Amino acid sequence: MCQAAVGKVIRVDGKSITVEFNGKTRMLDSGLVEAKVGDYVQFSMNIALDRVDEDEARIILSGMK
Repeated sequence: MCQAAVGKVIRVDGKSITVEFNGKTRMLDSGLVEAKVGDYVQFSMNIALDRVDEDEARIILSGMK
């Protein structure tokens, strides 16, 4: 099973969001997720899939190192 990556939302522009992930930024389609700046989202293939709370995001990120 594949784990979706997690990033912190740093910008919202309509149906696009920009997330910070591993020190880089990435623009995602957010049509499936309602996210605001400061939220964490799981994403795959430039599509935000789900919003996750900060504790869950930290757990996922620690496992991806």
